[in-house]
Amino acid sequence: MAWYKKVLKENKKEIVSSTAFAVVFALAILLWLFVFGKSFQWEAISPISAPTFFNRLFYSALVFLTFGAFLYWVRFYQFLYQFIVKGLGDRQLYRGIKGIIWGSLILAMYFWVVPKVVELLNSVISFFYNILNLILYLFPPLGISLIIFSIGYIIYKKYLTLSKK
Repeated sequence: MAWYKKVLKENKKEIVSSTAFAVVFALAILLWLFVFGKSFQWEAISPISAPTFFNRLFYSALVFLTFGAFLYWVRFYQFLYQFIVKGLGDRQLYRGIKGIIWGSLILAMYFWVVPKVVELLNSVISFFYNILNLILYLFPPLGISLIIFSIGYIIYKKYLTLSKK
């Protein structure tokens, strides 16, 4: 006997029962769709929206906590101070460069970072929303399938016990 025939023969009960359950489940979904006319459709939702550009304090706080903190941690502003104020002796140029850097960081936060984070959060929320919706959509047909399959299995077992007598 070939190896695949041996494996199929050994796992015959499991193959037949799982196939029967899959068929019953598919029929229950078709019946559910036919009776109630409901269908599952993936929906993209966007519950989070980016703050407006005019909320300058929000973006400034974000820059302060992220990019600004990183620049402070790597001592960029100390280097800039040493080079411009101590080296060139121009405090006004130092403040102007810091203002340009800060404004650029706020614009980067507005145009790139916050939209990407909001898009990522909306994608994650949308994914879990749709998975939950799919589970709730499939739950009634799954329950119907389990009931029908269980009844069929019990009848089959009764038939086997009666035929052995």
